[in-house]
Amino acid sequence: MPLLINGKTSVDAWVALDADDYSADAKAAIDHSLQQKNATIYPLAVYLTYREQLSADPANTGVLVTGDDNLSSLSDLLSEVSLIAIDFPVLRDGRGFSIARNVTRRGFSGEVRAVGDVSYDRLDNMQRSGFNAFQIAEDRYTDDAHQAFTEMTVNYQPTHLR
Repeated sequence: MPLLINGKTSVDAWVALDADDYSADAKAAIDHSLQQKNATIYPLAVYLTYREQLSADPANTGVLVTGDDNLSSLSDLLSEVSLIAIDFPVLRDGRGFSIARNVTRRGFSGEVRAVGDVSYDRLDNMQRSGFNAFQIAEDRYTDDAHQAFTEMTVNYQPTHLR
């Protein structure tokens, strides 16, 4: 999937593991990832379960959060991860905007990545909410996706950028 970071097409150095990767043997999957020194995105629940082990390498650790997660613990681990991926399961689910805004207001300076239902029409609003990375599905990506960030020159609502 194409990845835009700070408005530029980038290579994705992160491995995203989902719940299915942990269903057989979570400990083995985590140990393998740590041995390989992969930059890995863990579901929030998995990270919290293995927090002591995973927090040892913040540079290679990220978490995936959804609007259904209990986010009260998220602000406690901002210094333990360098990437927060926020899932947009469907277009009508805007909880990810609030999550991004909250983590950036709390001082998180790492990568805040939008994943899931990410499209051109929402890129500017996502950036204004605190996202700096956008994983776009192949069928939705166009070469002019970069223009979404400069297309609007005047905005009525305030943003974290100002």
